[in-house]
This record gives sequence, structure tokens and C-alpha cells, in this order.
Amino acid sequence: VVPAPDTLIDSAHRRSAAYGLRPDSVADYTPLSRSELAILLERNHALYRHATPVMESLYEQIIHTHHMVVLTDASGAILHTIGDADFMEKADRVALSPGVAWSEQSKGTNAIGTAIAEQSATVIHAGQHYLSANHFLTCSAAPIFDARSEEHTSELQSRLHLVCRLL
Repeated sequence: VVPAPDTLIDSAHRRSAAYGLRPDSVADYTPLSRSELAILLERNHALYRHATPVMESLYEQIIHTHHMVVLTDASGAILHTIGDADFMEKADRVALSPGVAWSEQSKGTNAIGTAIAEQSATVIHAGQHYLSANHFLTCSAAPIFDARSEEHTSELQSRLHLVCRLL
């Protein structure tokens, strides 16, 4: 059963507060070092290789619409981004770039982190983001599961994330 959006947002905000964040908190936008990012990309090489053509195809459908496509690992660390140049500049303000963590623990309620926590597709619109710095974003994220996990259950592997700005 997928919780109602208000319930989902309320739960995500409670988790964000429990992590010690406040809506006016300044998020940690520090990316991984180059060597740490290289290790992360190597660990996720197969995912990256398979997801990149899908990301490019999706981006071709939304080009010039002030959107970007983001791929993260299962913890919410950004692996790859594609987007319109003007939006990518704005995305840099909130560190939507490779090597930056977007878990709820680090950024509060956001589509990437909330999709991780809820294990389901998520849309977070403007003021639904926990951190006020992210209120200019509308984001959606969908988990990618590895159906070949050893326990014969689907294991969260990654997320494909679509970000658009408010006009």
C-alpha cells in the first residue's frame, strides 16, 4: 500500500527532524573527492553502463524544458547527471552533481532520499522539500531494483531521478 502524499511528506519531515535537520539548515553539499567518486563509479559500473543510454533517451524527450536526469546509487550518492545547461547552473547551487549525497539524513525530505526511505516512486514538489533551500525544485525519483539478489527478493540498487525547476 502506497501512503497518501500528505502522509508520505509528514513521515519524511518527521524523519528529517529526527536526523537533526531544521528547515533552515544549511545542507552539506561537499562532494566526494575525485578518488572516492572514482571508487563509487567503479562499484556501480554495470549500473552506470546500463542506465546511461536510458538517461540519454529520457533526456532527449525533455530537452529544453529546464529539467535534468540524475542517477544515484542505493544510498543516494549521485553517479551521473544530464540536463539543460541553464538548469544545471541552478542545480549546482544545491549540489545536484556527481559525488554529492542526497539521502534524507543529509538533505531532508527530497525525492531521492524519500524514495530510498519509502522504497517507492516519489514526487516532492517545492515547499514539500524539508530544507527551504530546495523549495525551488520539483523532483521525482523511481527506485531501480535488482531482481537477481541472492535472497530472491528485489534489492534496491539505485534510483533514476528527474528534476525540474519551478517557473
